[in-house]
Amino acid sequence: MELIRNKEAKTLFGCDFVVKLPENNKNEKIKLLQITDMQIIDSEQRRTSDRLRKDEINAWSPDKFDANFGNHLKSLVSQSRPDMIFITGDMVYGSFDDSGKTFERFCDFMDSFCIPWACVFGNHDNESYKGVEWQCDLLENTRYGMFKRGNVSGNGNYTVGICVGNEIVRVLHMLDSHGCLSPAGIYPDQLELVKENAKLINKMHNKNVPGFIGMHFPTEEYRTAELFKGYMTEERETYIIGIDVDAKDDDFGVKSQNFKKVIPVCVPGFLKIVKECNIQAVFAGHYHSVNTCITYEGVKWVQGLKTGQYDYHNPGQLGGTLIILENEKFSVSHVPALVNYAPFPGTSVIFKGFFADDV
Repeated sequence: MELIRNKEAKTLFGCDFVVKLPENNKNEKIKLLQITDMQIIDSEQRRTSDRLRKDEINAWSPDKFDANFGNHLKSLVSQSRPDMIFITGDMVYGSFDDSGKTFERFCDFMDSFCIPWACVFGNHDNESYKGVEWQCDLLENTRYGMFKRGNVSGNGNYTVGICVGNEIVRVLHMLDSHGCLSPAGIYPDQLELVKENAKLINKMHNKNVPGFIGMHFPTEEYRTAELFKGYMTEERETYIIGIDVDAKDDDFGVKSQNFKKVIPVCVPGFLKIVKECNIQAVFAGHYHSVNTCITYEGVKWVQGLKTGQYDYHNPGQLGGTLIILENEKFSVSHVPALVNYAPFPGTSVIFKGFFADDV
């Protein structure tokens, strides 16, 4: 595959970046891997001495990078063999990375796969004292990373085209959902950017190119979708599709957080732009105990499977989300990491005696 950047990508394909697969891949499946909410921390960079317990300091020390995250992503990549990886935020917990070393290590680790990867910020990345400008510079200078600040609200608004030979088959719009600002969400100028980029791409390729959106915060359409399908009701706020409720269409996934803790952001005009621009799926993260894929208004609203084990999550439900493109069709499925996640601090009896005593 070939990664085309910036001016050349814009001139030839109308995109900020292009992942170009060989012409002889025309009848092959194209695989995209979504990872989200890794939230890698370095316990040695805690800001106060009482920020973590002694067992947590041991569990999240930087020498356990592979045990806590690295080996799991290796497993996901080995299983899925993606043509591209995209990340929907919270790569690191910035308040545990004021030196920027963890962010640097993460970028180097992603580059080590020699696979094009794209990312947007979540609501924890930018907490680092190192600053968002430094993080943006680092991302823009990675070898295989695709990131562009953009000239609209936020940091990280850009398009990635996926091509077979010179034929564009999908476009991925990456949008900053302002995790560290108020109000969170997608702003009007970002929606206009998606519209203008889609219009340019369609004109250059003389067809209505289907697209995806990647961002951190789910929008209110995610809530509307689960209500419309009858998965969530006043009596049932949490559920497993196919277990607690019958699956409709090809919906699947788990919602383990109740209404009060899952508050999608309101983005006026979002669904209108999604439909105008032929967006087939929207991918988000943020809610660690929600990993549903629900079709509504002809669009898949996907909350990716949490990838990193720091912070709350559903035990046993960590990994990635695989998107397989086959001509005009595509499928979405979860990919659990086959490598066991390292034990981590908790109150369960299974942890008794494993970690040092609290101090």
